[in-house]
Amino acid sequence: MVGRVVSLVVSAFLVACDGGSDPAEQSLEQTPSSQCPAVSMDGLDGKWLKYSGAAVKAFRFQVADVGGEKELWYTGGGFTKRRMAGERRSNDYVFTEVPGKEKLARYKAGAVPLVRLYVEPRPQDCSLRVSEMEVLFSGDKEQEKPKGTYTTYVAYPDSGPDLSFRHCDQELFIGPAASDKAVADQQLVENGTAAPSAALGEGLALGAWSPVMGEEGCTYDMKLYFDDEPARDAAGAFRDPVPVTGESWLVSDWYAPYSGNHHFQIAQRKTCGGSTEVIGMACLEAILQ
Repeated sequence: MVGRVVSLVVSAFLVACDGGSDPAEQSLEQTPSSQCPAVSMDGLDGKWLKYSGAAVKAFRFQVADVGGEKELWYTGGGFTKRRMAGERRSNDYVFTEVPGKEKLARYKAGAVPLVRLYVEPRPQDCSLRVSEMEVLFSGDKEQEKPKGTYTTYVAYPDSGPDLSFRHCDQELFIGPAASDKAVADQQLVENGTAAPSAALGEGLALGAWSPVMGEEGCTYDMKLYFDDEPARDAAGAFRDPVPVTGESWLVSDWYAPYSGNHHFQIAQRKTCGGSTEVIGMACLEAILQ
């Protein structure tokens, strides 16, 4: 039963991600029931991880209540994160990708599919049963195409690695466009998106141009993610959140000395009265060369 192996999954996952033992392992092994949440139609909120003989961190999602409706933020094997809207049924939820304007037009033209997940709580073994579908639009109606059989998801451990879950909702610019809005605007005119390449370097500039809302009594900062994990400095230590000091979300000293295709994310955060919330996520998949 999945419920009996949850603690083993968590322990193996922590070792695989952290490269060694974790102080939480022993307590997790001793109290596997503590890792068995109240899985129900009303108990989906939180983070979930695919289990297929072992933990699969490339497949994960977070369910949240947004304005009284369920949303699911899905990472399905790569860096792409999809925002999905939920519909409650008698025994499960149906979550369907919410596309942007451009993708919606392509979907309606039959050029690209959307993703749909059927999520069924299984309290008997502390898991979720998830079926993924491709949704195609043809002949003025949608058609579902299954992607394999159902998969199992278990609760993401509180002591697990701080991976990125939230979907992206705005452009992130690299190089001169990060600090010069005219350059950023020109890229959007020419490409429809931020230019996805930059010279390799240890002090890259990245920034987003959504306004920083200066609410009285609140502070703003940026939590940085590189390839879905918290960004590190040149010494290999995780970076602290970067305070916002101007009117844009700008990081001028991002350490990324690795060539190839990489994913950058800035979680835009607001702290008021001791409570911190993410108010936006700016992303860019860029080629460093």
